[in-house]
Amino acid sequence: MRYLVILIALMVAGTSCKNKHAYFEIKGKIVHAKGTKLSLKQLEIGNQNPVLIDTGIIGKDGSFYLKTFMPFDQALFVLSIDNGPEVYLINDVPNINITLDADHYKQYTVEGSPSSIQLHTFLDSYSNNYKNVVDKVAVYDSIQKTEAADSVVLTYKQEKDAALKTINDLITANVQQAINPALKSYLLAKSFATMDKINIAKLIAASKEQYKNYKPIGFLETIIAQQIKQTPAPYALLNKQAPLFAMTDNYNRPFSLDSIKGKYVLLDFWASWCKPCREENPNVGKAYRLYRRRGLEVVSVSLDSNMHQWKMALDNDNLYWLNVSDLKEWKSPVVDKYKVTALPFNVLIDTTGKIIAADLRGRDLTMKLNEVLPKAVNSY
Repeated sequence: MRYLVILIALMVAGTSCKNKHAYFEIKGKIVHAKGTKLSLKQLEIGNQNPVLIDTGIIGKDGSFYLKTFMPFDQALFVLSIDNGPEVYLINDVPNINITLDADHYKQYTVEGSPSSIQLHTFLDSYSNNYKNVVDKVAVYDSIQKTEAADSVVLTYKQEKDAALKTINDLITANVQQAINPALKSYLLAKSFATMDKINIAKLIAASKEQYKNYKPIGFLETIIAQQIKQTPAPYALLNKQAPLFAMTDNYNRPFSLDSIKGKYVLLDFWASWCKPCREENPNVGKAYRLYRRRGLEVVSVSLDSNMHQWKMALDNDNLYWLNVSDLKEWKSPVVDKYKVTALPFNVLIDTTGKIIAADLRGRDLTMKLNEVLPKAVNSY
C-alpha cells in the first residue's frame, strides 16, 4: 500500500479561529510514571519537530500543573512524560484535567475538553483498526505475488477493502462530528494514509466551509489539490462505446471489431519492438487460458511496421489468439481512436460494446476478468 506521510500536526499563527482564552492550564495526576519531567509541545503541519511550549515536574503524589499563556489559535498539543507515554490534547478550553496510569496509559481520562475527549476516543478505535488495515494489506499484497487462484485473491481483496472502509468510515464520522478546527485538521491529516484522494478533498472542502481562514485546513487543501492534479486523468473512453475499426490478421484475413460484437473482448495494444509488451505477453496468455471458457476474446493489435518481425514475435511469444495489424505503427488510425499514448495498453469491452476498464496488467487483469465475466457453466 502506498501511503502519503503527513505530519499529524497543526499550524496556528495568523488564523481567524482565535482562542478565546489567554492561557492554557493543564493539571491532574499521573501514577506509575517512569520519570518526573513533563513537557508540553505543539504539533505543526510542515514542521517535523514539535515546538516546546512548557515543562513541568510530576510531584511525589503524581500531581502536576502546567500553565502557559497562549496568544494564538486552537491547536493540537502533546503532553509527554519523561520515559513514558504521551497524551494528545486540544486547547478548546482554558482548563483541562488529566488522570493517567502510566502502566495503562491508553485508559487515561480527560475532563473539561470535549475535543480532547473525542480525540482520545478516536485514537482508541483508530489504532486497532489501522493495525488491521496494515495486516490485511500486507496479506493481500503477498497473495497477489503467488499463483493462488483469482477467487482466493479476491477473498483477500474483499477483506482488505472492508478493513479500509471501516477505518475510513471512522475518520469520516469523526471529521463530521468535530466542532473544533484543530481536531478536524488532525483527523483530515489521518485520512491521507487510507482514503482515496477524491473523498479526502470532499472532507477538506466541507471543513474549509466551516473554518474558512483556518490555515491548517487550507494547507491540507493545497496538498490534496496538488496530488489530484498530479494524478493521471481517467481514461477518456471509459464507460463509452468502443470505436469500431477494421484490420488484417496475421493470416491476411480481414477482421472487424464489429464481427465479435456481443462478447467480452480484451483489446491488447502492443508491438514486437516494445520490450515491456513482450514481458507482459505471458500475462495476457495466462488471462486468455483462464477465461476463454467464460467467454473472453483477446484481440492483440500490433503497432508494428515490419510484418516479418511481427509474425516472428507471435511465434516466439505463443500468441495464438486473434492478432491484427495494419503495419502503420503509430500512424495507425486505431492509435487516435483509442487514445493510445504508450505501450503496452489494453481496454476491456463488455457485451454491449462499452469499454469498462483500461490499462490492466498482471494480476489486476485476471482479477478484473474474474469479477466481470459470467461464471463458467459445466457442460455434459
